[in-house]
Amino acid sequence: MNTSTRTSILHEASKMLLIKGFHGFSLQELADSLSIKKSSLYHHYSSKNQLAIELYRFYQDAFNDWTQSCVNNTPEKAILKYCDKLIVWICEKNRICPLSALSLEWAIIDQDIQKEVLKLHELHHDWVSSLYKKMEINISSKEATSITLSLLQGSIQLARLTGDHAIVRKNLKNFIKSIKK
Repeated sequence: MNTSTRTSILHEASKMLLIKGFHGFSLQELADSLSIKKSSLYHHYSSKNQLAIELYRFYQDAFNDWTQSCVNNTPEKAILKYCDKLIVWICEKNRICPLSALSLEWAIIDQDIQKEVLKLHELHHDWVSSLYKKMEINISSKEATSITLSLLQGSIQLARLTGDHAIVRKNLKNFIKSIKK
């Protein structure tokens, strides 16, 4: 199996998923965008669901790899770096967060795909929580994590509406400031 072709398929499927949603593109459209035959997609992935599962595993690996770039940062700086990454990856590239991409279709998404999406969420959640556990804050790390992830999603929505991407980081910095001892 050609790893390069598999990677190209994943990258292109990711673009389509994060712009159109899971049911917003077909495998034929994906094949056309890659200038390959639809049958070539099936050579690498037995179904669109199998492709989505692999795509979310790809996101999980990419997130784990990215967190390594934060190992030498203070917890607060790592959280802000996470925020900056989301701003670039979602706001500036006009995409949907991979964790939100399937939210409107959640009830009709295959359970195996749901499991992989939840694993990605758990990775993000656990990583942010581990950082808050290292900080002196006046609320629990569980509460701080929940608020942070919600604040980021809401601020990203607001940034899309207003075109002010800086509001995402500003809101997060203000939240962190408000909970520090």
